[in-house]
Amino acid sequence: MGFMNIHEILLMDKDENLYRIYKYEKKIKLTYYDKLSGKTNVSLIIDDCLDEYDAAISKNGIVYLICQKIDKSVILISIDKESYEKHILADEFKGKLINLNIRVIDEQTHIIYCVESEEENEILRIYHHYLLGDIWKTHVVSNIRKREIINPISIVETDGKLIISYYDIADNNEQIFISLYDIHTCTWSDKVQITADNNMKIYLDMISYDNKEIDLCYSQFIEGNFVVKYEKYNISGENLVKQYEHVLSNPANCMYPNFVYSRETLWITWIEYNSVLSCFSNDSGLSFSPPYIWESSKRDNFARYKFLTNNISILNDYRLNYTFGTYGEDISFIGFGDIKAALEVPLKSQLKKKDEDENMIETEIKWEKEVNKMEDSYDIQKEIKELNEKITKIENDLLSIKDEIQNIKTEHKTKDEKQLNQSEFAQDIDKRLAHVEMYLNRRGRGFTRG
Repeated sequence: MGFMNIHEILLMDKDENLYRIYKYEKKIKLTYYDKLSGKTNVSLIIDDCLDEYDAAISKNGIVYLICQKIDKSVILISIDKESYEKHILADEFKGKLINLNIRVIDEQTHIIYCVESEEENEILRIYHHYLLGDIWKTHVVSNIRKREIINPISIVETDGKLIISYYDIADNNEQIFISLYDIHTCTWSDKVQITADNNMKIYLDMISYDNKEIDLCYSQFIEGNFVVKYEKYNISGENLVKQYEHVLSNPANCMYPNFVYSRETLWITWIEYNSVLSCFSNDSGLSFSPPYIWESSKRDNFARYKFLTNNISILNDYRLNYTFGTYGEDISFIGFGDIKAALEVPLKSQLKKKDEDENMIETEIKWEKEVNKMEDSYDIQKEIKELNEKITKIENDLLSIKDEIQNIKTEHKTKDEKQLNQSEFAQDIDKRLAHVEMYLNRRGRGFTRG
């Protein structure tokens, strides 16, 4: 069980009828599920498609499918439930379409794609076609220089604007650029470079759930592997100002990061070691949870689906371009929702920080103990010094008393026997002082005079 690297599109209309568009052996097929009847119908739409195709759904529930056929012609198909109509946009296109995208905004069809430049194969040219009445209008959005891996284009709609993000080479490094299209004036802005580091980047997804901001996620090469990187920008006219950025994963083989905005929670999902992981933010990207690995992605085959809908209730609760889901007849989305179905994955950076904090705490404890020992030792030495000073003072006083007694003895030697009682009194004092001296000697034993 694991990741099925296929391209499938899921579309749901306002009545919750489901369109599943997929490619099998150069054939594009449609599985239509009618919710009211509960019936499913499978039909062949195109039998000779090249690699690129895309689909969109209008407000009135018409599904539009665009693809390039093997003969290089470009075809647009409108699908209404189980009936469809084909329109040839170009009989024979000169090049192979890359990053083919279609959007329907206020019932106006927009087609964006890349094609190799006729002047230089390393340059891709981004084209934008839109239908104005019965006439197709064309813009050249930008020229971009490609490398071995062609990274995707990501497109979002905001209030009156169509925003595309894409990769181009700047100072010999692939960087992310933004271009804005004003739907009212039908004009494109100059492209704006928003990344500037030297690290390799792959994959790209963008979302806007607030008309004044956009969120980006991609995989970035760090520490010999790829991490999931998140960035948030404020839109001010044609300028973008970075608000904050985060690295969300451990260094691993992180692939296909996607946004899912669900009931005021921003999720980012990705593939890591053939499993689905994700993290979430409850404060619009200011901070994120640790990663979680979803158990169902270990048990079941899963794929990455493009998802679109015109169902207002779903649009109010969810915003997403792509999501992971189980592969088969019954599709269940994976990577967001109740985290009881997932297990937390510790971030190595957090574990490293925790070890550093614990080592710091341990060092502080050891230092505190040493300081306490030094303080205790200092207190004992101070006490010994004070006791020695007291002993010295007492000994000096004792010597003075002895001298005084000796003087008294000398004075009384020449006196008559009548003064015998005084001599006996002096002897008694002498004995008492001897006892005092013995007592002091015992008290001072074990101390060293400082």
